[in-house]
Amino acid sequence: MTTSDCPTTRRPLARASLGTASRWWLSLLSGAAATGVAAALAGPLDGIYFALPTAVLSVSALVTGAGPALTSTLLATLGIAALMEVPEGPPRRSDILQLVAFFVTGTVVSLVSGSLHKRRARDAQERIAASHAAEEAERRATETRVSLDALRASEAKFQQLADSMPQIIWSTRPDGTNDYYNRKWYELTGTTEDQIADASWVPILHPEDRERCVNVWAECLRTGKPYQDEYRFKFPTTSEYRWYLGRALAVRDEAGRIVRWYGTSTDIHEAKRTEAALRASEERHRALAEALREADRRKDEFLAMLSHELRNPLAPIKNSLYILSRVQPGSDKARRAEHVIERQVEHMTRLIDDLLDVTRISRRKIQLQRTPVEMNELVRRTVEDHRSVFDTCGVALALAPADRPLWVDGDPTRLSQIVGNLLQNAAKFTSRGGKAEVAVEAQTSGVLVHVRDNGMGIEADILPRLFDPFTQADTTLDRSRGGLGLGLALVKGLVELHGGDVQARSAGPNQGAEFTVRLPEVPAPARDATPCSSPGAVPLGRILVIEDNFDAAESLKEALELGAHQVCLAHSGPEGLEKVRTFRPDVVVCDIGLPGMDGYEVARAIRADPAQRSTRLVALTGYASPEDRQRASAAGFDRHLGKPPDFDALLQMLHELVLAPAPA
Repeated sequence: MTTSDCPTTRRPLARASLGTASRWWLSLLSGAAATGVAAALAGPLDGIYFALPTAVLSVSALVTGAGPALTSTLLATLGIAALMEVPEGPPRRSDILQLVAFFVTGTVVSLVSGSLHKRRARDAQERIAASHAAEEAERRATETRVSLDALRASEAKFQQLADSMPQIIWSTRPDGTNDYYNRKWYELTGTTEDQIADASWVPILHPEDRERCVNVWAECLRTGKPYQDEYRFKFPTTSEYRWYLGRALAVRDEAGRIVRWYGTSTDIHEAKRTEAALRASEERHRALAEALREADRRKDEFLAMLSHELRNPLAPIKNSLYILSRVQPGSDKARRAEHVIERQVEHMTRLIDDLLDVTRISRRKIQLQRTPVEMNELVRRTVEDHRSVFDTCGVALALAPADRPLWVDGDPTRLSQIVGNLLQNAAKFTSRGGKAEVAVEAQTSGVLVHVRDNGMGIEADILPRLFDPFTQADTTLDRSRGGLGLGLALVKGLVELHGGDVQARSAGPNQGAEFTVRLPEVPAPARDATPCSSPGAVPLGRILVIEDNFDAAESLKEALELGAHQVCLAHSGPEGLEKVRTFRPDVVVCDIGLPGMDGYEVARAIRADPAQRSTRLVALTGYASPEDRQRASAAGFDRHLGKPPDFDALLQMLHELVLAPAPA
């Protein structure tokens, strides 16, 4: 609203305008009144006297001011001069002097009275202006009080709202100096509002976030851009750094200058943890998906390899059987065919045993038969057992034992399997004319067994996964050096079961390879003075074989009869139980997977018959897992053997069972 629009300003201006018009009209009336007074007094007083007209002019001057009063004086002088004109003759000199004196006096009185009028009018205007100024000041003061009350109420509401929020609310001056924090800040820092001058968020920042946050905030102060950043705070009341999201906006005046910054700091720690967990979960899922794809690919490769490796020995077995059916028994061709069948069956048995061992190791179900083992002697025996393989391949094999006995606590069979697998690997991947060496070494870290060769070496990309199951270095179609890729996986699993580790090194293709097995060393055991005795000749025993496969039953019968045992066959569970009552065997060798009545039921039936209390039971089956052994023992079997059996081990077992005393 402008000054001309204010009502209190328009009214004085209107009155001033009306007063000016009235003064001029009043001046005319005053001149006329003075002339009339002079005319009225001329007769009674016998002449014109100017005192009263002058008084009228003086009053008029006080009311109308100098200008209108002079006009009144001039009009009155002209009017009186007109009254002095008489027909009898010219006016008297005294009258003319009085008229001049009247004019001069009226002029002086008009000027003096006008000056007084002007001063009085100025004083009146000043009083009016002062009154208006007082009214305006009071109005503005009232408006200011209302604004201040509204501002205080707004600030109180803002502070109440800010204090109730879970975020940190803060404000700064244009230079970034903090001048306000809400209650949350003081609760977390343990400070008070009196300490706001000393409050600083830089010391509680994580060291890794400090420089970045300070630089970002300084850039925003310089440019006025909105501030946003994520950082970590550690308050005195918290035991860890927590993630916060900081945001701030600048408040500007009408000229665009920044007058204040308002900001918030929001705790996003749980959201960050959830985000990190989601990222980790996504990475795990991606890794799992990749692992599943890799496992599926390797499974397909493994099945193809397994088919190849199992079909290979089946061909010479089938060929040898064809030869045996058409040549003279005992002839050279027959013996060669028998040797071929024996070798190929041993090969297939080793493949199946490797598969079972890898599965058992992965499920932690291999039980080690631990005993003190002298590694020089074990390695020497294993080298001699495999020397013929190296001779056949045309590879020289050297042994370098340690200079003192080295003992480990382990399973001799499994330790020999570890060294044997490494030797087979060296023989397989070393060309004719090459060299291999086995060395035993004592170090502070344990007993080391090194198997080195100068063969085809190992590619750098295969080294990291060399000990994974089904990893193949030979991927050619003929797979002349291949296998199932389980040998090194078995080595790693068995070494770790013994508390050791295995490493492989190679300079690259055609640079040879070295495998190092480390096993914990133990003190040498005390000497046992009791010598081991030989089992001697196997005595005659009565053996019942229960087997539904006729070929397997007949071949096992013939093999046992070679050991001077009396053997009887049964091809089902019920038939076996009948033969037990009539044949009265010392030992029953029973298959588990029998039709109709399985081997567990046969064993339970035999154990339930008091007349068969002394009969010993041996499970001979393809179910050879630890769980299968436990089920067999629970059903009443004394021993458990997996198919195909080692005949020497079987004969030794029968020897022990026949000689063993009958249970009470």
